[in-house]
Order: sequence, then structure tokens, then C-alpha cells
Amino acid sequence: MVIKKNIKSKLTKPKLTFDRLGQISFTLKEVTKIAFKVKPRLLIAVFVLNAIWGLSSVPTFYLEKLIIDNLVKAAGNPNWQPLFYSAIVFTGLLALLSLLRSSLGGLNGFLRRTLSRYFDGELDILMGSKISELDLATIEDPDFRDKLDKIERESGQRAWGLMMPLSDIPNYLVGFISSAGVLLLIHPLVSVGIFVVSIPSFLIDSKFIKKEYELNGELAPKYRVWGWIGHYLTRNRNFMEMKILRISNHLKEKMGVLINEILSKQTSLHKKRELYSFISSLPLTIYDFAFSVLLVFWVIVGKITIGSLQFYLRSLRNAEQNLSGLVSSFLEIYENYIYVADLIWFLNLEPELKGHKKSIQLAGKRKSSIEFENVWFKYPRSNKWIVKSADFKINQGEKIALVGENGAGKSTLIKLLGRFYQPQKGKILVNGVDLEETDISELREKLAVLFQEFEIYPFSAKEAIGYGDTARLGSLDEIKKAAQKTGIDKFIESLPLKYDNPITPEFEKGVRPSLGQYQRFGISRVLFRKDAQTLILDEPTSNVDPEAEEKIFKELVKITRDKILIFVTQRFSTVRIADRIFVMHEGRIIEEGTHHELMRANGKYARLYNLQAQAYKI
Repeated sequence: MVIKKNIKSKLTKPKLTFDRLGQISFTLKEVTKIAFKVKPRLLIAVFVLNAIWGLSSVPTFYLEKLIIDNLVKAAGNPNWQPLFYSAIVFTGLLALLSLLRSSLGGLNGFLRRTLSRYFDGELDILMGSKISELDLATIEDPDFRDKLDKIERESGQRAWGLMMPLSDIPNYLVGFISSAGVLLLIHPLVSVGIFVVSIPSFLIDSKFIKKEYELNGELAPKYRVWGWIGHYLTRNRNFMEMKILRISNHLKEKMGVLINEILSKQTSLHKKRELYSFISSLPLTIYDFAFSVLLVFWVIVGKITIGSLQFYLRSLRNAEQNLSGLVSSFLEIYENYIYVADLIWFLNLEPELKGHKKSIQLAGKRKSSIEFENVWFKYPRSNKWIVKSADFKINQGEKIALVGENGAGKSTLIKLLGRFYQPQKGKILVNGVDLEETDISELREKLAVLFQEFEIYPFSAKEAIGYGDTARLGSLDEIKKAAQKTGIDKFIESLPLKYDNPITPEFEKGVRPSLGQYQRFGISRVLFRKDAQTLILDEPTSNVDPEAEEKIFKELVKITRDKILIFVTQRFSTVRIADRIFVMHEGRIIEEGTHHELMRANGKYARLYNLQAQAYKI
């Protein structure tokens, strides 16, 4: 089977097929769904409070007008007392309204911060969940990594940045409508004028938003390098090596060059944006000045009162601010949209490798078996075949050793069996069922794999082993039995918190196990995976002493009596326990047999074995 879709096309064609307005609408809907899913009442409360806040502006201005007009009338008036009392009442109402607005603002800020925290947490869960669903080919693709890095760097805050202006729209919209309604009393064109003179600012900002997004895409690979350098300088596992090699200064210089390059491009663009923004704000400033002069003239000729002057000016400024806020909100929505669209694209990605709709479950009474039928495979973006014409069958109860030089294709066979990649040619069958027709999750439940580069999960010793089967994570006795089988139990029992002890110094009372101890944790986790039909171990004892290695392999043979055991190794002292040994060279299985059969054949296996044996004799 040939895979028709490549990762490149999948990355450059997100699952957003509408026009620009449709895409923005779709993105807003998706982000709102996330916020609504987290805390629906909080989200509704934020929208309502913002609308009330916007509605309360004009009453404030009107009360100020009444106070000013009463004070002007009272000045020099012998019958000033009624006017004074009216001004006091209006001042009290103004104070109550100000208190209400202050309370609304404080409550709204609290609700926003609370919702933001829940929203960020939900995004972390969604992103982690999506990564766990995607194919390995997608995750390892450089284009995808660049895009994911940009998403992680920008989209979390941008997604909430999309919600913030969206929740502000009721405030600005109600505020503008109420203020514009007051200006209609003067002339309808006053409100229209505000729109017209705001257009240049809108166009300039939208243009530079797009330019900033394009620049971020251009700089994404450099940000990745910056992140890696920062990791090595601050969170590297092996600070001792850093000190011996004395590369910190080199890395700091490398980071400095990157930072200067990134920031110089960003600064240049920001300078241009500020300059153009200043120029685009001039029409609104001129319009505001002209309207103010007109109002002053009307006061002088007695057409309006001083309080009305203040009322109209405040309404004009409020209409301008709300329109500016409304435009800024839409621009901010657009600015955040073009980042968040990447996040929504990511959350809507689907894995290429899927089981058939009528998946055939692997559970049942049939005996376990693994069969490769003329399998060929090469990695994406590569023309080199890593696996060539793999053709073999492994039956239940067999112990298989994979040997060969580095790069021969041994680990790739394991990745294909776990369906992390799809072969370009041939078939892989498990229990007689083509992997293309199996349920992937069902398949992986039947596998227990210790990869060459495995994780330790350092939260506690119990979890480092118990993650082999999270459904039995509470079975401490079973976890202890798995630890005993590799001899790591003695180390765990010596720790202050025993099985609850963290196994990294980054946590309180945490310790750092040796490489060999790390490996025993990994093997214990594989042995704890009770329902697995097939156990696969890639270099399982490379850092374990010979005595412990022998004990571990004896235990492996015992517990896999009715299972399939496949182990990749470079240490020929252990391969003799295998029922069959597959010798790989440049992607092909060139020899197959028991240790004695392969030694008699005097081929590649015999040469590799004798070379290693000779090294022990020296």
C-alpha cells in the first residue's frame, strides 16, 4: 500500500474551508465553545456585566450636565437654595452610579481572571489530548514542530485574547449606541463622521496585524533554536557535561545573536506601525477639535448651556472611545484569530493512521502471532528504505532477538508493529488480522514496549512502574512484585518516602537514580503490563550490570512462557536465550536461526559475536 497523502500537504491545508469572514466566525465559535464548556455561567456573567457597564456611561454624563447647569444658575442667584439642593441630589446619584460602576468593574475583573485560569487549564488538557492522538510521523515533522512551537508560544494567550475583546464588545457597542444617540440630537452626521475619520486607523492596524503574523511565521524556526538553547542553559539533565565541555559561553553567544536578529526585525516592524498609527489618528484628532470649537461657539451664542457643552463633549469622547474600543476589539479579534486559527486547526487535526470502521478486535481465544509479509518502509522526507522486504512470522510463546549494527532497522520494525508508522509496501498481521483493519487502541493494549529512549515519569516510584497499567495504579502489591522482578525494589525501599518518593531532584525529597536504575524502572513498568500478549524491549539492559541482566532475562523468560517476547540488543551474552535470532543489515533480515545454528553458519552473526567475545578476553 502506498500512502497518498504526505505530511506537507496536511500541514499547509488546515481544516478551515470557509472564506475569511467564515473562518473568523468559525474560530470565534470554537473558542467560545471551549470557554462555555469550562464555566458557562462565568462567561454569560462577563458578557452581561460588560453590557451594563457600557449602558451606565450616558447617565453619568447627564448627571454631570445637570450638576453643572444648576451650579451655573445658582451662581449670583439670590434664590440659590433649591438649585443647590438639586445639585446635591444629582451629586449623590452620581456618587451611587460611580460606586456601581466601580463595583461592576471589580467584579468583572475578578470573573475574567477566574475564567481565564480555567480556560488556560482546559487548553492545556485539549492540546495534550490532541498530541496523544496524532501520528508519530506528524509529531516528528519539522513543519509541524515549527507550527506547534508557534501555537504553544502564542495561541494560549491569544485564545484568551480572542475571548477578552469578544466579551468587551457588549460594553463598547452599548456605550457607542447610547453616546451616538445623544449626538443625534445635534445632527445625524456627527455620528457618521466618527465612523469616517476612524477608517484610516482601522486599515493601518489591520495591515500591520497581518505583517506581524507573517513575521512570526518567518521567525518560528529561530524561536525553536532559542527554546532549545534556553533548555540547555537552564534545564539540561547533564550540567556536568556542560561544565566539562565549557559550552555555556558559546550557547549564550549563539542565543544573543538569535535574540538580536529576532528583536531587530520585530522592532523595525513595530516602529513602522507606530509611525503609521500616529498619522492615521490625525483625522480623528482634527474632527474632535472642530466639533469642540463648534460647541464652544454655541455656548457663546446661547444655543446650548455649559452643562450641555460638557454633556455633548463627554458623549462625543465616549462615542469615539467606544468606537475605537469596538474597532480595536475587532482588530484584536482578527489579530488573535490569525494565531488562534492555528490552534483550532491543530485541535481539529485527525491522525492519518486509523483503524477500519469495522475494526476487528484482537482480544479472543485465537493464539497470538505476528507476521510481516514483504514489508518495505522509509521515513517521510527520505528516499532511503529503512526496512526492506521484511518477511517473517512469530508465534505465541516464541522469544525473538533482533541484532545488528546501529541503523540496521531494528527499532523501526518495532515502530511499525506498534503502528506508529504505515509501511509503504506489504502487510503486517497480528493474530492473523491486518493492522490496517485493527483498532489501534486495542492493538496497543496488547503490547508492552520499552523503547530505547523511554520516559521515567518521576512523580513517584509507584507511578514510574504503575503507569504500565493505569487501571491497576492503586494495586501497590502488584507494583512491588514488578519491582522485585528487576531488583529495583531494594532501591525504592531505601528511599525516605519509599514508593511515594519522587525520582527526580526537582521535587522535594526527590532523588536521581543511576542509568541502570532508570532502566530497571522501565522494565518493571513493562512487566506490570499484565494483559499484554507481546513484550518488546529495545536495548533493555544496556546500562544494567551482568548479574542483574541475567536475573532480569530469566524473569522475562518465565513470565512470557505463553506470550511473544521480542528484544533488541547489542549484547550477545543474552541472545542465546532466544528461540530465534534475526540478524538485520541495511534494512534486511539477512540471517535467522538459533545461536548455535547461526554460529555454525559462520556469517555476519558469528562475526559480530566473535568480535564481542574477543573484546571480553582482552
